[in-house]
Amino acid sequence: MPAPSVVVVTREQDITADLVVRELHERGVGVARFDLSDFPERMRQAAYLVPGRDRWTGALRGTHRDVDLSAVRGVWYRKPAPTSPHPSLTATERNWVAAEARTGLGGLLAALPARWINRPDAAALASQKPAQLRTAVACGLDVPESLLTNDPERAREFCAGGPVIYKPLGGGPSSENGHRVALRTTTVTAEEITDGVGRTTHLFQRRVECAYAVRCTVVGDLVFAARLELPAGVDTVDWRDCHDELTITPIEVPSAVGAGLRALMTRLGLVFAAPDFVVDPDGRWYFIGDLNPNGQWAWIEHLREPITRALADELTASETA
Repeated sequence: MPAPSVVVVTREQDITADLVVRELHERGVGVARFDLSDFPERMRQAAYLVPGRDRWTGALRGTHRDVDLSAVRGVWYRKPAPTSPHPSLTATERNWVAAEARTGLGGLLAALPARWINRPDAAALASQKPAQLRTAVACGLDVPESLLTNDPERAREFCAGGPVIYKPLGGGPSSENGHRVALRTTTVTAEEITDGVGRTTHLFQRRVECAYAVRCTVVGDLVFAARLELPAGVDTVDWRDCHDELTITPIEVPSAVGAGLRALMTRLGLVFAAPDFVVDPDGRWYFIGDLNPNGQWAWIEHLREPITRALADELTASETA
């Protein structure tokens, strides 16, 4: 088996990553896969920067496979779990160990002259909806009128101007028992705005009349798209509410939208994203502020194979400095 030239950083149960890893194996590409939760207790790191060399050399030694740092050409940063400090440490020690691991291991990976999908720093910035929306407008994409506020009066005024939706700015909080709370996009009226809006920032948008939704998947210069149609009689602003009942078909992306998306990806430093659009009855595509720089795509059966191949192509592209 060849030395790993591609590193996949993700948690153990990730069937989406499995597809690309299998494709790379079939191409004869060496792949090493690990989760950040393996570090530092189940993974060893020994990296050297020696005089006369401008890159780190050495190895990462994992439970299943070792990685020669000088051989790495591509890194896919998927959905890793956090690092796992030893449970015997105090809370202060665990915080310090985790911070050092993020900088030491994460910084080492970031310093490798490899093709990234995506660099964690770029993905973190691109996950911020205010940055997404502003940059999308600058790149020529249509965006619904939006309001960011923690002022209940401004929120009521905005909602009084016509149909409005509320969108969570993040994926939802962690509850007291550690479980993630899923928040959905929902409609809201002026009468429903309470003084609780003052507790934090809220994102409100004019509701776009939806003929159908589109989930795009961008890999490098390639843009794949699936048309998502709701069941007859269903009125929802978040298609995830009836995911299993959607009618999903491939669709061509208008040239202007494709150009805007590629410009958006370039400005945000991304190689991969899974942005969502709403298309109105006149055929106008609106980017709604869901860029999803690490979004899911394997559920789109018609596009699963071409997206898998495109990701494998990107990870094995020529080394970039």
